[in-house]
Amino acid sequence: MTKLRKSCHFSGENESKTILDAFFLGKAVAEALNERVESAVGEFLSSIGRLQAEQQKQVEEFQNEVLEKARRAKEQAAMEAKRLVPQAKSSADKASAVNGVASNTYSPAESVNSTTSSLQSEPVDREDNPPNDG
Repeated sequence: MTKLRKSCHFSGENESKTILDAFFLGKAVAEALNERVESAVGEFLSSIGRLQAEQQKQVEEFQNEVLEKARRAKEQAAMEAKRLVPQAKSSADKASAVNGVASNTYSPAESVNSTTSSLQSEPVDREDNPPNDG
């Protein structure tokens, strides 16, 4: 009977060892999976961050492009207005010299500058001008 007890003791010991091995194996699998998931999530979040930064850069470039086009258009309008002013003044001077009447000339350049500054400084209040439904 002692032989049988030793045999049972060894089989119980082997079973405990097998369970313990399975526990540590499961723990190692869980840790390895956890590391891989963390790595994948980190890479994913990093990619999202890069995409957001790239999108922000593209938005800023677009804003700068629009502002530059607006600046160039404003300058071109001012230059065209300045070219029209001497012609208007010389015509008005000739007319006033012929008629002997002093006249006030209207400057398109001043009109462009005042319109541009009013657009920049005055917010539009759409409640004052409701749309006409009729």
